[in-house]
Amino acid sequence: MKTPKPNLPPSAYLSHGDSVRLKPIFAFGFAAFLEFTMLVMFASTYTETMGLASNQYLCDLPGVGGLFCVLDEDMTVSHLLAFLLAVFSVAVPIMIWSVVIDESIHEDPRTWLANPMNRVKAGLAGLVYIAVIALEVVNLFTLIAQETAPNPWASPQDQAPMMEFLAQNQGLGIFVALLIALVNTVLALLTVRATNALSQKA
Repeated sequence: MKTPKPNLPPSAYLSHGDSVRLKPIFAFGFAAFLEFTMLVMFASTYTETMGLASNQYLCDLPGVGGLFCVLDEDMTVSHLLAFLLAVFSVAVPIMIWSVVIDESIHEDPRTWLANPMNRVKAGLAGLVYIAVIALEVVNLFTLIAQETAPNPWASPQDQAPMMEFLAQNQGLGIFVALLIALVNTVLALLTVRATNALSQKA
């Protein structure tokens, strides 16, 4: 007579090693999803606040215009610039954290900065990072002000209460913009750590 098999959950049939290997994959996937949502958010806000060459359609460009026609016939130079700025805003913190972790700068920053070339690298990275934060803050604050700017087509019902409150309290609006920039920086750190953990387990 055969002994009946116990009803165990699927996780019980996985070895401890398999579960350990799956954790970095899930962590990397979650971090990549959050980075993608941050990229979409930045691209959307940059598109709303940027009107540079908004009447120049990429589909009309000679040579490569056909490629943009396949992607989106209504894509303009403004859309392309907004996407590039969004990639810049997301990629710069990731690149900086990657260098910090790969070169173990956080373990002994004084020794690393003792090298004159490293000080030049740190200065350039700092300037680029400040430019990214300034871009994010100015763009998000411009979006707040744009939502509540008076115009002949707007109605009181069209204005979101939160946006109107932030526009009336400019200091708080700048704080919210800085907070989003901080979230982007922390998310970049989590993404780099998840990527390193995944590469070490591979």
